[in-house]
Amino acid sequence: MDTLFQMASAMKFQYYSKKAVGKTMSNSVSISSDNRMEDFKRRFRRSGSLGIPFVPEEDVKQLFTPARTIRKEASIREGDEEDGVQVLTIIVKSSRVSEDIAKMIANLPDQTRIKHLETRDCQDGSTTTMDVLLEIELFHYGKQEAIDLMRLNGLDVHEVSFTIRPTAIKEQYTEPGSDDATTGSEWFPKSIYDLDICAKRVIMYGAGLDADHPGFKDKEYRERRMMFGELALQYKHGEPIPRIEYTDSERKTWGVIYRKLRELHKKYACKQFLDNFDLLERHCGYSENNIPQLEDICKFLKGFSRSLGPNESLFSAKTGFRVRPVAGYLSARDFLAGLAYRVFFCTQYVRHHADPFYTPEPDTVHELMGHMALFADPDFAQFSQEIGLASLGASEEDLKKLATLYFFSIEFGLSSDDAADSPMKEHGSNNERFKVYGAGLLSSAGELQHAVEGSATIIRFDPDRVVEQECLITTFQSAYFYTRNFEEAQQKLRMFTNNMKRPFIVRYNPYTESVEVLNNSRSIMLAVNSLRSDINLLAGALHYIL
Repeated sequence: MDTLFQMASAMKFQYYSKKAVGKTMSNSVSISSDNRMEDFKRRFRRSGSLGIPFVPEEDVKQLFTPARTIRKEASIREGDEEDGVQVLTIIVKSSRVSEDIAKMIANLPDQTRIKHLETRDCQDGSTTTMDVLLEIELFHYGKQEAIDLMRLNGLDVHEVSFTIRPTAIKEQYTEPGSDDATTGSEWFPKSIYDLDICAKRVIMYGAGLDADHPGFKDKEYRERRMMFGELALQYKHGEPIPRIEYTDSERKTWGVIYRKLRELHKKYACKQFLDNFDLLERHCGYSENNIPQLEDICKFLKGFSRSLGPNESLFSAKTGFRVRPVAGYLSARDFLAGLAYRVFFCTQYVRHHADPFYTPEPDTVHELMGHMALFADPDFAQFSQEIGLASLGASEEDLKKLATLYFFSIEFGLSSDDAADSPMKEHGSNNERFKVYGAGLLSSAGELQHAVEGSATIIRFDPDRVVEQECLITTFQSAYFYTRNFEEAQQKLRMFTNNMKRPFIVRYNPYTESVEVLNNSRSIMLAVNSLRSDINLLAGALHYIL
């Protein structure tokens, strides 16, 4: 568990600005004046990079146990009446005696549910005390009431973070269960409609916002973030994606970033990205003055048509990828499951205007500027889907490896047609021969320049090597990985997934938009029969070519 949480901390989304490690916190948050609490916050904060935090599956299950019937009775902050379930993360100093830990839990407020508990050694070297991280849900009390009550009960409490999970879900949500009767593995979606379940298992919404968030003191921004969360939670597969009327402030923030990134894209992005981004500008309303709508991007990715004249039109088939709105962070399991169906979970909110080139979480700028263009490329779309298919029913260990492969390819990957057989490129000007396809780089001006112009280490993409690489939190990545092209990355991924421990194979059926589990002779024969027609077509095509 300790190792997994270090991975969770390492996946903190922090591309656009390298904030000071010992940053001063707001006075409204009760923490000690030294940097010890800041260090805990960086290590413990439950977040993820680019929408896929490394969160233990047990925590995800606990988060969605029986529906809550208790609504909070106290305000969240003075003068603030936002709806939602309050999630408070605190650190409590305790002795190492088991009886004292039990007393500490007994002194938590009534009707409190513990989402996560973890212990750490004290940094002062004490052998008799330890720090206990608690993530709790509050129902009967507001945040400050709960903290005051715990201190009144004798607990040494320090707040780490506070957020709110919206409750605006129209229908009753039911957790599908942890075990899958068909495969004996963790539950995974069998149909594209099951992604409605995955999309609701949101871990962190950002509506409460931590004290170091640029929008922490902006009540209007917090309320707007809650609105985005509610729209995403109410969305169901097959419905038109709600169109957003973005504010002048949001469009201005988008424009500042758009101009800077497009300048860098033309210099460093791979050809596939540039070609498809031009199409996004022509067909999806991409411009520095307009934030595109997800519904328009969906139609583009599935294939678009354009009239050329009275009796002439143009149709261009794309990849069948689509996007769907999501309220916030999903677990790696749920996020990658969407890729198996060629669905990308996408936020619609824009980062706070106070600092356009910094965001503590993934936002629509990252996803629209970094991801969308390459989802229109067939090879990249296939590579993304195969990562998703490999994740279905995977063990926790294999899932972490797949998420790391996703991180260092789809988010931070580079390509080079001039790739030599040597495993590592040298520093400096040699890096300029690389082109970028990773969305994390393509949406981050600072890290994009660091990776290609700076002295970054760039290594040949080898899955066995990649899964051992640390995902850094407060600095740029210490190494990046490259392949000649997406096809090479795809071949290496297939070799890697063949060694996974999953006792079955899954196959995506594009006609029914469902996943078939190939774990017995009958299911395999049905798959073979469905492929015979395609094999005959390929044989006929080869006859004409050869």
